[in-house]
Amino acid sequence: MGLKKLLTQGIIWRSLYFFSVLLVNVFLSRYLRAGATGNLYFISIIFSFMQVVLSLGGEPGLTYFASANIIHRNKLLTIAAVWSMAAGAIMALLIYLYYLINPAATSTEITWYCLYGFVFVSGLSLANYGSAIYYTKENYYLPNILLSLVNILYVLLIPGKASMPDEGQVQWITFLYFATYFAGGLLVFASYIILYRKEGKPGFPAGSLFRQLLKYSFTALGANAIFFLVYRVDYVFVKYSPVCTPEDLGNYIQVSKIGQMMLIIPQIIAVVVFPTTASGADDNKLNNAIMAMSRIFSQLFLLIFIGIAIFGKQFFTIVFGESFNKMQLPMLILIPGIFALSVATLLSAYFNGKGKVSVNLYAAIAGLVITIIGGLIFVPKYGIIAAAIVSTISYFVNTAIVVWFYYRNNPLHFAGFFKWKKSDYDWLLSLLKAVKG
Repeated sequence: MGLKKLLTQGIIWRSLYFFSVLLVNVFLSRYLRAGATGNLYFISIIFSFMQVVLSLGGEPGLTYFASANIIHRNKLLTIAAVWSMAAGAIMALLIYLYYLINPAATSTEITWYCLYGFVFVSGLSLANYGSAIYYTKENYYLPNILLSLVNILYVLLIPGKASMPDEGQVQWITFLYFATYFAGGLLVFASYIILYRKEGKPGFPAGSLFRQLLKYSFTALGANAIFFLVYRVDYVFVKYSPVCTPEDLGNYIQVSKIGQMMLIIPQIIAVVVFPTTASGADDNKLNNAIMAMSRIFSQLFLLIFIGIAIFGKQFFTIVFGESFNKMQLPMLILIPGIFALSVATLLSAYFNGKGKVSVNLYAAIAGLVITIIGGLIFVPKYGIIAAAIVSTISYFVNTAIVVWFYYRNNPLHFAGFFKWKKSDYDWLLSLLKAVKG
């Protein structure tokens, strides 16, 4: 499949999925309010980090070995299915052991938490592994459609209530939230097995190939875990800050989620276009494209900043509910950092394409150090405003490092990333015409 068609699939179908995620976020926030939403998302962040760790870096490993046809996809699918269930079971066991050591919940609550952990970790693993194998077949539409349908169904199940839900209703809607991951993962896996059933029966690869897969995956695991912490560890400082309330946590996590939504287009471009282009070895064309996109992003984020500065408070309370009335200032502080991350996303894809993954790792470690030090010193005293400032500084440090390495390897002017040019609009128009074509 050509690059243009891959770009079209990536933009359309990934955008559909992220739109469904946004719908879940909006409806869930209005139903649970800021305090309960913050607690739910904080639990899901812990589960997400554990999923990253328990996945053992398997997603990039599956992608590499399937794309290179080193291991047959049916055997990779078998490994993915078995390990997804095992990862979920380990998560449930860890939760149970935690409450044995720290008996802060009733037996019923422990059962629910173990169930949440199992369906979330196993389901997300199934969805990630299954989607990764789908993408090696250049099929972007089916997994994203299936995951989107599950999210939309969940939105339809969320009741519209003007009053606060009771404890039983919160527990049920929380279980359904985590269960959507399991349902989506099963659908993606089952659809692949049905659609590509002629590829062969399930089975396991030879021991030597399996060891190669583990070695590759473990290498990716460390980077994945560090990248995750760079973008999420600030939640922990807000959660346990003595000056922050549950409502503050809910508002801050919502700000962070919107920031992640702003990175969708850069991530799609990085995942679909730039690794493919980098393998083509046309450095001059690639460099011009990276800088053009950076300049366009700077203008886009400036417009977003102005819009939120003028209409942000009213917009957030209308969309998410009256309890989300503390989002505007943290969002304004975080936007420059999100812009920096959009540039880093493009450059990280460039270094991945060049086989220089260590550059991204160095940058992530530096950003994580800034976040931890700043979070420990400032967030306990100044709350979510300090968290937003520290995160933005961390993102800029991360980006500065990858820009420096990029600049060192390419004879380009640093200002080329940010100095606006009229020709960028012609470049963007040609790109849009290519997508339509």
